[in-house]
Amino acid sequence: MFLLGFGLSLANPFMALFGVNEVHMTPLQLGIFLTLNAVASVLISTLLARFSDRLPNRKPLVLLTLGAGATAYLLLSSLRSYPAILIAGMVFLGTGAAAFPQLFSFARARFADAPGDLPERALTVLRSVFSLSWVVGPGLGAVLLAVWDFRGTFLATAACFVLAALALLRVAPRPPQPTTPAAARPGAPTGPSPIVQAAFAFVLYGMSMSMGLTMFPLFVTKTLGGTQGEVGFLVGLCALLEIPAMLALVALRRLPPLNVLIRAALLLFVVHFALVYFASGTVLLVLSQVVRAAVLAVMAGLGMAYFQELMPGRFSVATTLFANTNNVGAMLSGIVSGACAQLFGYRSVYLLCAALTLTGWIIMQLTVRRQKRHLAEAEARAA
Repeated sequence: MFLLGFGLSLANPFMALFGVNEVHMTPLQLGIFLTLNAVASVLISTLLARFSDRLPNRKPLVLLTLGAGATAYLLLSSLRSYPAILIAGMVFLGTGAAAFPQLFSFARARFADAPGDLPERALTVLRSVFSLSWVVGPGLGAVLLAVWDFRGTFLATAACFVLAALALLRVAPRPPQPTTPAAARPGAPTGPSPIVQAAFAFVLYGMSMSMGLTMFPLFVTKTLGGTQGEVGFLVGLCALLEIPAMLALVALRRLPPLNVLIRAALLLFVVHFALVYFASGTVLLVLSQVVRAAVLAVMAGLGMAYFQELMPGRFSVATTLFANTNNVGAMLSGIVSGACAQLFGYRSVYLLCAALTLTGWIIMQLTVRRQKRHLAEAEARAA
């Protein structure tokens, strides 16, 4: 997991720079490239997820996605033709993007029979390792870019994917698992409604998270008159605090129910955006990043486990759906945040983010109430 995150953190922050400076893409061509990659990632990840849950052993499929990622960055290190890069991006980057949910679903399946909340804690540890790789990766990526240019940076990323695959090969196989999804638990909600509601709430969360992060440097420098160094300090502070916050969730002896933690995190995110909205200096911004780190620790570490809880036995589909809510939210955020900032200013974006997150919280409230009502009706029928 560390090698996967480290490889992505070396290259992804500089992908737009690669398109404009190295391939000489126009802004429109760059937008098409990034959008088609995102759409291909969602579609391919979803297709592979449906196939993965039918396999007795997910490891070959995880290795396939890691191999596709290595191939993608190997091609990008040498290709400079826009059509060729477009195809390589959709096919290989799109398939390689599925490595993230597939690796998590592979890990979750290995803990399928674990007692108590061990699966949730295990996923949180893995998610914290992934976050750790993003703390150190982008800085090293900038150094590689200065020394070896894009060719060397992409080759290093491809090597990380290969090393991740080699590490996975050493994971001992477990006995074959059933190829059909586990039956729903007695009294659990049936039908797509709870998952659809939860996915919609997480899309709103992902949209507000992406909008807030994208506009943050501009808000600090343009609206508050801050410096780029202050932006780097604040963003780095959040990334630094996110890891111990995740590990604290692992260390707690008994966690509250996942739906309680998710709803609490959404409310905290509303507080985060309110702090940024009312900020006029560094103090509230620092406090906002502390709150943001706590939110990300819960949503990134346990949000995945919550989706898996809603879809018992369908680890790959649940994990991919969770990852895709972030992707869809990020795709929707660009034009909305840009239009809002242009019409009403950068500060207004955070008011909109708070409203979107609060809407997500309301949807989660309705989802949990529906689940409880369904469970009560089932128990009454059984009695």
